Amino acid sequence: EYAQLPEEGLVDTLEMGTEVTIVGYGAQYYQTGGGPREPVFLRARYYATANLITSDQTNSEEYIKLSQNPAQEKGGFCFGDSGGPDLLEEGGTATILAVNSWGNNENCTGVAYSNRIDTKSALDFILSFFGKPKK
Repeated sequence: EYAQLPEEGLVDTLEMGTEVTIVGYGAQYYQTGGGPREPVFLRARYYATANLITSDQTNSEEYIKLSQNPAQEKGGFCFGDSGGPDLLEEGGTATILAVNSWGNNENCTGVAYSNRIDTKSALDFILSFFGKPKK
């Protein structure tokens, strides 16, 4: 099933620690030895859970901030996952909160940031393509 679009401002109603499902096709691990580390892409869709975290107890107007902590059995996104959805799953439905954008280090750990799509400008942009004929 397709995920649904969020209502405007949905992220602002979520509590710190809310679980988010991250989806992507990026690197699954790194190969080492005989030169620099190289990301390994299996060309398969993967998903993991992460937690919504905030800076100074407020959410950014443009990004959500997510934990990437494998030591606590939480996942994250890595190189090649950009553009994948960050989903809020409740009551059997999935709502897209944001799209994967960037992490803060080459180990794909720590924190990551995704562009919110629950803003008026993002929703207006997305909805402008509904009902248009394909070229």
